[in-house]
Amino acid sequence: MKNKQINIVIRLISLGCIAIFIWMTVQHFNAQLLLNLMHKLVSQPGHASCMFMMYGLAFVLRAMAWKWYLPQARFQTCVDGLFASLFINHIFPIKVGDVARIGICARRDRIPFTIVAESVIILRLLDLIVLFFFAFFGAIVYMHTVIRSAMIFPLIFGGLVVLFFVLRRIDLSWLQKHKQHWNMIWKSRRFVPIVVAIVFSWICEAVVLFEMAKMVAFPLSFAQSLWVNSMTVGGQIFQMTPGGLATYEAVMAFALTRIHSYWEQAYALALVTHLFKFLFSYVVGLYVWFRIPTLWTFVRKEDAA
Repeated sequence: MKNKQINIVIRLISLGCIAIFIWMTVQHFNAQLLLNLMHKLVSQPGHASCMFMMYGLAFVLRAMAWKWYLPQARFQTCVDGLFASLFINHIFPIKVGDVARIGICARRDRIPFTIVAESVIILRLLDLIVLFFFAFFGAIVYMHTVIRSAMIFPLIFGGLVVLFFVLRRIDLSWLQKHKQHWNMIWKSRRFVPIVVAIVFSWICEAVVLFEMAKMVAFPLSFAQSLWVNSMTVGGQIFQMTPGGLATYEAVMAFALTRIHSYWEQAYALALVTHLFKFLFSYVVGLYVWFRIPTLWTFVRKEDAA
């Protein structure tokens, strides 16, 4: 399958998520509930500070994982690169943040661009594997009504058929290019601490949703928060708007309502959680911009390259 066809499939799924978001907005938008939740967020600085620190810690852990993978990179560079990537992904409708992340590390620490790019690709792959496990096991536990449905077997069969034909047509040569790097890190003693850091980074990020759910009185355990967050972040591969706006809300609200069918609360929770992450990305983005005043020129050059 050509890249163009894959992009078309991703765009169609993204449009589907946007359509679901619009439908949810029409059906379940409750301005009073949203304002109350935002008021609680502002009036409870303890909760807000906890969420800010834990969300920030998630990126510090990812920076540690990157530093362990790429010892020649400085830790501060890894932090700056990750924050720059987050900031840019919340401004542009497509995920170009990793381009800046790679460029910052390559230029500041004088590491070959290809080596930095390989490190980002492998770490992104590990991110997806960890998220997949959280999402998969959570789906077994929290989507049992769907899994026990008579429709599950036709859906699995249909999915396997589609996967078979996709794998037959897809160009897997790009996987071969990264195989050597994967084998290198897999056999390294650094592999375990890298994976542990990544796992805990997603656990830290789930604290944001867990704390926010308390404010809106949405009954959500921490394990459920971890599953919902993993589903939501995993769904961001279909990003077609800045920060995955609409896709994020659609996936999170859907996952939350698999646990409790409180659509209005789920919708408000998804909106405010995403708003918090937008604000965080702009705060850390301004911090990176202050440290790297030429960030925009740099991004344009790398993007054009």
